[in-house]
Amino acid sequence: MKVLFAIASDRFMDEEYLIPKKHLSEAGIECVTASTKHGTCYGMHGEIVESDLSFDEVRAEDYDGIVIAGGIGCQDELWRNETLIDIANKIGVAGKPAAAICLAPVVLAEAGLLAGKKAAVFDTPASKRVLTLDKAEIVDEKVVTDGNIITAKSPYDADAFGKAVLSALNK
Repeated sequence: MKVLFAIASDRFMDEEYLIPKKHLSEAGIECVTASTKHGTCYGMHGEIVESDLSFDEVRAEDYDGIVIAGGIGCQDELWRNETLIDIANKIGVAGKPAAAICLAPVVLAEAGLLAGKKAAVFDTPASKRVLTLDKAEIVDEKVVTDGNIITAKSPYDADAFGKAVLSALNK
């Protein structure tokens, strides 16, 4: 089993990437990290990681799910990234787990995956506006699973989010 982790190249939220990745890795799931560029990526709290691929190098059909981390960089780099939006759409439409935390559920909304679905998102005017325009039902819960879509509200929910993603992958 192989899961794609999507992060911004600058200012991704460290724990929203590291904690879910740890849960999946410990369960024996291969985790591949992609970003807007192949190479060094910087977290908001000082974590430095290497992305395995750029989004342009990703073939959605090679993955059993996608996890998108939030952070300020997510809003700046990922919200309107057409390549990532297309990847998320292909994975989600195929019925595979599509997961996003904090500001990242906006990517799932833009991919057309949240229409009519319950979703959690970090509460900002911009994030709420996009989810509302894309017909998501925003709920005030830490982690929400609606079909194959898993969303979480904040970095504080990264542990529960990681467990929910693992549970969805094991179905």
